[in-house]
Amino acid sequence: MLKLINDYLDSAFSPVTKYLHFSLIFLIIAQIILSEFMDVSASGVIGQSTVEYFSTWLHIGTGLLLLCLSFVFTAVEFRKNGFFYFYPYLMGDFSQLKSDINHLKKLALPEPAPRGLAAIIQGLGLGALLLVVISGCTWFVLWLNHVSFADTFKEIHESLTGLIEIYIIGHGALGVIHVFIAYQNREPSNTSHQ
Repeated sequence: MLKLINDYLDSAFSPVTKYLHFSLIFLIIAQIILSEFMDVSASGVIGQSTVEYFSTWLHIGTGLLLLCLSFVFTAVEFRKNGFFYFYPYLMGDFSQLKSDINHLKKLALPEPAPRGLAAIIQGLGLGALLLVVISGCTWFVLWLNHVSFADTFKEIHESLTGLIEIYIIGHGALGVIHVFIAYQNREPSNTSHQ
């Protein structure tokens, strides 16, 4: 299955997009796991157990790397596809979305298309990712400067993380379904080498 997913991604994405995508997924999952072991009190004191201390600083360091990669990934995607590829509804363009919804009503998965459902979902994922990394970075800067309301931004960051968790599960599941359907619909001549 992993080879199938890799082959599909090789055919669908440029190497830069593919490796940025995998890097982001890996770092986001690492951040979610690390967050379970970190501890920063409301007053800004890091937990003193080895696991809490290490996890907190690793989460912060990885978060700063994730901030940079998120902006690079967003810039690459906007440069390649344009802003309204992901957010056509901001221009009042719902034509492809309506077409994709009609496909779904017929219990058929629509093909990814510019300004369509898949692109809009990707745009929501980019937005959620940027909200999470920017809120985390904001908390970090406020925390470093001992600003009294830093803990409020920590709570906002923690709440927004739920968006990414939901997105990863949904996006990942739909991606696997899409690859599976592509595998089922492949041409018979492609099966001879398996």
